[in-house]
This record gives sequence, structure tokens and C-alpha cells, in this order.
Amino acid sequence: MLILLLRRGAHSKALRLTTAELGSLAGMSQQNASRKLARLAEEGYVERGREGIRLTKKAYDESAALFSSLKAVFEGTRMEMEGTIVRGLGEGSFYMSLPGYRRQIREKLGFDPFPGTLNIRLDSEQAWKRQQLLDSEPIIIPGFRDKDRTYGDLFAFRCRVGGREGAVIVPLRTHHGPDILEAIFSFNAKKELGMADGERVKVVI
Repeated sequence: MLILLLRRGAHSKALRLTTAELGSLAGMSQQNASRKLARLAEEGYVERGREGIRLTKKAYDESAALFSSLKAVFEGTRMEMEGTIVRGLGEGSFYMSLPGYRRQIREKLGFDPFPGTLNIRLDSEQAWKRQQLLDSEPIIIPGFRDKDRTYGDLFAFRCRVGGREGAVIVPLRTHHGPDILEAIFSFNAKKELGMADGERVKVVI
């Protein structure tokens, strides 16, 4: 039922369909279509109103995540994300300067990180990919404690931006929203890649 609604564009506009019409399209009775639609509404996958039937963000995100998983099975594990470079909060420079993280990044990722991160705001229709990334197998950079405080784990994923290798890191403790990717490199990414805030960029995981 979800695939049928996706194919007919219910994720972007409300569809004016009766349950009889929906049942005919799905190859089932009107009663069965009505029951399935009611179940989807109860579980938060569809909204029904005067304008028609519309898929929710939950339905879109979970369907997109399933598509990504299946795509990885049949085509490999490569994932591409696109977004816009944005100014960071200043945290990346501090955290990437800490010996506890730098030592482990050298050991597990094979490079000494530049003290700063490249921050990328994902396009709204691609923000779900960040969660999909977290559902895959990360390289774990364990947290540590120094004399002042405790620092949390980082999840790392090797990436390529502008033809240069680095890693996307996802701190388990962060002030960034779910649409922000942080990437680290052995060099000043903006300077070496000739990029600035507001420019478009593609990240290949």
C-alpha cells in the first residue's frame, strides 16, 4: 500500500482516491483497502483529510531508509549526500585538538586531523541519509576522560569530498541538528578544496 501511494506521489501531494479506487489499484477489495489504510493512519504513516490521502514524513523517511538499505545490498555500500557548507559552532576545532581524539583518529583512520570540521547542511530531502548512516557499521572512536571532563564516543565513516579522502564523524553528544554532517580531513578543507560557506558540496561515503 505504501509503495502504491509513493508511486502515485502521495508523499508530495494529497491524493483524492476512494477506498474502492485504492482497492482496485492495489488488487484487493474495498474493505481490505479500507482496513489497511486505517492501520497506516493509526501507525502514523498516512494522513486523511478533506484534501485526500497524504503520506507523512515518517512514511517517507522509513521508505527512503528501506530503499537505501536495499540499494546497498544490490549495488554496494556507497552512499552519496549533497548539501551546503555552513559555518560551524566552533566546537570542531576544540575537539579535534584533543590528544585523546587525535591519537585514536591517527590509529583508526590513518591521518592526523586538522583542528576543525567541515560542516555541511544536508538538503531536506536527504537528511534521512544521516540516520541511515548511523544504522550501518561505524568506525568507533571511543570517548575518554581527562582531568577536566569526560568526552563521548565518535562514530566515523570514511568519505571523499572533492576527490580528497577524509571522514564523516558523528559525535554521540552534539549541539548540531540531525541535518548537519561534520567531516574531518588531514588538511584545512575549505582552503585546500577552495570552498566557502554557502557553496554546494557532495559527500561520498
